[in-house]
Amino acid sequence: MPPNSNTKQRKAFDPLPVKQNQKLKIVILGPDGAGKSSVIHGLVERLNQHGCAVEVRHLKPRIVFARRGEPVTIVVDPHGKPPRSAFLSMVKIVVWLFEEWYAQIFLDKRDCVLLCDRYYHDLLIDPKRYRYGGPQWVARLIGGLMPRPDLWILLDAPPAVLRARKQEVSPQETARQREAYLAFIRRQRNSATVEASRLLENVIADVERAITAIR
Repeated sequence: MPPNSNTKQRKAFDPLPVKQNQKLKIVILGPDGAGKSSVIHGLVERLNQHGCAVEVRHLKPRIVFARRGEPVTIVVDPHGKPPRSAFLSMVKIVVWLFEEWYAQIFLDKRDCVLLCDRYYHDLLIDPKRYRYGGPQWVARLIGGLMPRPDLWILLDAPPAVLRARKQEVSPQETARQREAYLAFIRRQRNSATVEASRLLENVIADVERAITAIR
């Protein structure tokens, strides 16, 4: 399935230059097994080859609760821990809102493509992963106040493909999350859906096309 943006079809491996000295914030979404990390890694290499400065951010800026030398751990049971209290959950997402706006205004480089591996709105789709125990209306309210990226990209694949790659949640949860991501991306104005069950090089090329289309 081709991207749902207005990108022109080209050969999968044609170089697609992104305008230099342009600030872009791109959010990469998708269920577990969609290949977000692999696509982002390959995309960084391709954009660097075109002379673009690229930064990668996982989920959120680390300003208030900065990680100081903590090792990055691989999540094997995203629903294994109980939700936090409603109060602490709401405090954390308000802090998250502050961090996003602070980073966007003061920290994010002007001449850079910022690739976000997940974003706040993942919490709306899978609150258990983020141990959110507060009211859903508060989470949605904060989501509406978050700075919007220049482009949302959803990496989509059939549940069977997602399950073949990762089995961190139940088959029912995998299917539910996929439908939730599809419903979310359909509501976004600047978005592209990329079929992620194909060869990685083809997926990366389609993602790059979606980015160059918004220059």
